[in-house]
Amino acid sequence: MSHFFRSYLKKKMTFMVVPHDGGKPFQIKTSLFVIHASLLASAGLLSWAGWVVSKDVNYQLAQLTEERFKSNMQEIMGELETNRAMLSRMSAVDSQFRKLLKLGNRKQVVSEFADMGMGGPTEEDSARFSELLQQKNDELMDKVGSSLKLTNQQAAQQEASFKEISAFLDKQRSILAATPSIWPVKGWITSGFGARASPLTGEPGRHMGVDIANEVNTPIRATADGIITYSGWEAGYGRLVVIEHGYGYSTRYGHLARIAVKVGDEVKRGQIIAYMGSTGRSTGSHLHYEVRIHGMPVDPEKYLPKTD
Repeated sequence: MSHFFRSYLKKKMTFMVVPHDGGKPFQIKTSLFVIHASLLASAGLLSWAGWVVSKDVNYQLAQLTEERFKSNMQEIMGELETNRAMLSRMSAVDSQFRKLLKLGNRKQVVSEFADMGMGGPTEEDSARFSELLQQKNDELMDKVGSSLKLTNQQAAQQEASFKEISAFLDKQRSILAATPSIWPVKGWITSGFGARASPLTGEPGRHMGVDIANEVNTPIRATADGIITYSGWEAGYGRLVVIEHGYGYSTRYGHLARIAVKVGDEVKRGQIIAYMGSTGRSTGSHLHYEVRIHGMPVDPEKYLPKTD
């Protein structure tokens, strides 16, 4: 081995240099060891320079990536804050609705977003920069995920609340639509609700509705939305129409000259259903009008708007 090394050190190489400008050629003699050492030193120097440049480039790219990530996170958090403010306004409107409608209060979710500040690394931190950045990114994504989850929960709660309010309002509209609230016919009341003597026999009795008088064929209108459950002749009533309105309400229209609806028809408040007459047990042209709640007659005048 030592013989090989001594032989390697003794090996020489000669380089002939020939100038192109006509100058005198000359020779450069050196050992093979010097050449190899120079090549190795040059290769090492180039590798070190490449590593330094690469390190700086990676650091700059990492900084650029972090800044871009922070910018994206700020945009996302800005949108989340906008959505949270909108939900807060919706919650305030919801509370006002509930106060007006006396539905009671609903538990509200209140949350504040955490500060999202984040600093950049120094040159000494470059060796572990990727790991630290990943940790920060994970923290930010956790916070974004939590904020999105909270926003979704708030939106779901508001949606459920507004559906509850909408259902309540729909029911109230239905109740109002089913409640008799207009005069069934133009005219004047000739007999009220309650005890009275029979106009035909003079015997004491009880009047189940009110009598509204006017000329024959005066239009008679439904006093609330409903379905026709009877349309025909009935003893005492003469020609009779019965409307079932829902929520326990029903109305009866008797002594009719003509009927304009049939069983099963859906009618709206104010729709013409018949024309005034004097059929059945009657002494003259008028409408016998009844309001019943769960089958029990009540005073119709309580459901007639006041007029002059």
